[in-house]
Amino acid sequence: MFTEDFYRYSVLPTHNVTYARVRWYQHKKLSLLVVILISPVVLFFILYGILFGFHRNIVYPKTATKVFPENFYRASVYTRSALTNKSLENIPQFRDHRKLPVKKFKLVCYYALPTNDQEVLKVEDLDPHLCTHINAAFGKVVNKTLHMTEPFTSSLKKLVKLKEVNKDLKVLISVGGAGNQDNGFPEMVLNHSNRKIFIKSVNNAIKTYKLDGIDLDWEFPNLDTPDRFQRMHFTQLLEEFRKSITKQSTPYLLTVAVAAPMTLISQCYDVSYMNDYVDFINVMSYDYHFYSKWTPFTGFNSPLYASDDEVFFFGTMNVNYSANYWNQLGMDRAKIIVGLPTYGHTFKLANVKNNGLYAPALGYGRLGSLGFVDYFDICKFLSTNQISPVFDMEVKSPYASKFYEWVSFENTQSLTYKAEYIRDQQFGGAMVWSLNSDDYKLSCQMEGREEGKFPLIKSIKSALFSPR
Repeated sequence: MFTEDFYRYSVLPTHNVTYARVRWYQHKKLSLLVVILISPVVLFFILYGILFGFHRNIVYPKTATKVFPENFYRASVYTRSALTNKSLENIPQFRDHRKLPVKKFKLVCYYALPTNDQEVLKVEDLDPHLCTHINAAFGKVVNKTLHMTEPFTSSLKKLVKLKEVNKDLKVLISVGGAGNQDNGFPEMVLNHSNRKIFIKSVNNAIKTYKLDGIDLDWEFPNLDTPDRFQRMHFTQLLEEFRKSITKQSTPYLLTVAVAAPMTLISQCYDVSYMNDYVDFINVMSYDYHFYSKWTPFTGFNSPLYASDDEVFFFGTMNVNYSANYWNQLGMDRAKIIVGLPTYGHTFKLANVKNNGLYAPALGYGRLGSLGFVDYFDICKFLSTNQISPVFDMEVKSPYASKFYEWVSFENTQSLTYKAEYIRDQQFGGAMVWSLNSDDYKLSCQMEGREEGKFPLIKSIKSALFSPR
């Protein structure tokens, strides 16, 4: 039986058993030596990949290097408010309010004026008919007066000239900003004499530069200060501004950029009194989720609604809750301008396989700077790396990820939902931060789809002013 197998094995050469054992032992020593030498190298690259990510297959746009000091401070404050209140259970619920029809919606666009010759958004590149209001960012409070220097003032004069093309356009000077934490607001509001000096300097600037108003962007009154009367002093500033404005031959607009998280609203503002003095407020309803050591997980920059998984305080960190909370505390709906961002937030994932909402994160993503990234750089990142975004219908916001990179952003779809929400809920309009971070470079053009410059703001305008 099996004669063919018997024959094959019978003709195999015989081996010396001792010689075979020696060779086996030598091979074993050599293999062990190779393992000892290679293991540290392999271990190094594994640890490096875990700590710093495997980015060799991701292409990053060269322009994604801009730092956003204005936004960084605000994002960290919002994060801190979430940390201190994350276990809050008694979240206020809203009563039904009768919605008075808004005569005309506003589209308020912040614009960081160019102050150098670098490749930035120039005044000449703006569309005078895109926004109803443009807030020029930022003047400062120095020695109790409104302080502006060259080349800021030259750019401001160019901006005002856009009103020659669109006579309905309103141009305001925005004072403060989140990048101006070492600001002069606390000293200026301290007493009536100081406030009077500031208001007089603003009146002079309004006339000199032919402006339509002032936007106060103090981030934030009554925060991290031993002065327990600071919130009251800020309210007094608004009251005295209103009295001064009524005496002007040509009254101008008084607006305030305000916080969105519930606890900051209650801590920083006397809402019902503010309602009597301001023309409208610009709610900074973005930076709800931002990487920090206290919140090391992914999240949406500006979700319209809370997801079902978000409970307690995190259930309040969304556009819908913030806008209604301002209304609940006494601000007229028509005076609430809801903020929408044109930039995104990036995160570095801890695990590439866990890449959804609230996935653990190790830091900011490599895209952008300090977790902030312009929309035109997001477009380049998505198209270059052939990434298809995920749209979360529950919160009406998109996100995208590849390897260890995770980015929350807005697109024309998400901003259309939010603008329709503002229109249907009869708030006063939409505010955008900012013109500078929308796609003015035509980086987001898709095959067979020509959106032109500023596609995000155009989508807001289209939905906001379209009939229901």
